[in-house]
Amino acid sequence: MTVRGSLIISAEKKKKRIFQSDLEDANGLANQAPGKDAFYTIEEIAALIEDLMGIEAPRDVDGRILEVRPKGHWFEFEVAKRLGYNYPPGGGLFPDIRHQALEVKHHTGKNITVDFGRYHPGSDEVINETWNRQLKLRVKDIRYLIALAPPKEFKVTTLILLTGAQIVNVFGVSPTATIKYQMGIPDKWREEHRGKMLVGEKVWRSE
Repeated sequence: MTVRGSLIISAEKKKKRIFQSDLEDANGLANQAPGKDAFYTIEEIAALIEDLMGIEAPRDVDGRILEVRPKGHWFEFEVAKRLGYNYPPGGGLFPDIRHQALEVKHHTGKNITVDFGRYHPGSDEVINETWNRQLKLRVKDIRYLIALAPPKEFKVTTLILLTGAQIVNVFGVSPTATIKYQMGIPDKWREEHRGKMLVGEKVWRSE
């Protein structure tokens, strides 16, 4: 069996476990602290979400792309569904899909600036949240999924799935925050990676 085949089998087992648990839990599993039994590796996440390549951004009844917040929440739920969750993650959490320590970003702009909020992605800081008191996850351990869906088509042309530490290695993120920590993705990099999915600093898929 191939490595990819083994990954898919392992991921599907966890997905079934998540699907059943989420049906039985009225609190919404996606919003809860990560658990060892159903915590995907970054490669398992990649195997389950790679069909998001090419997905179109949602539009309103007049055909306009949705505003940033509802569009972002739509994409978070598309990701969550592929990971086995029945109910959408709660808005405004960090990370967005807490149960997988996964932060999700969806960009439809011509120029890309990724906002990281108050946490620098490469930080050694332990996330100071109640759910993290036992796990002691550091910000740099959080996994980030960034989808680029540029105009005019507004379809996902590039997927980036990296830990916070890897994001700093690939792009560099200024250690200085204004209101938020921000990172620009250069035009040249986007053109070179159009049609590609980057996972853990390696090209996972290329169209």
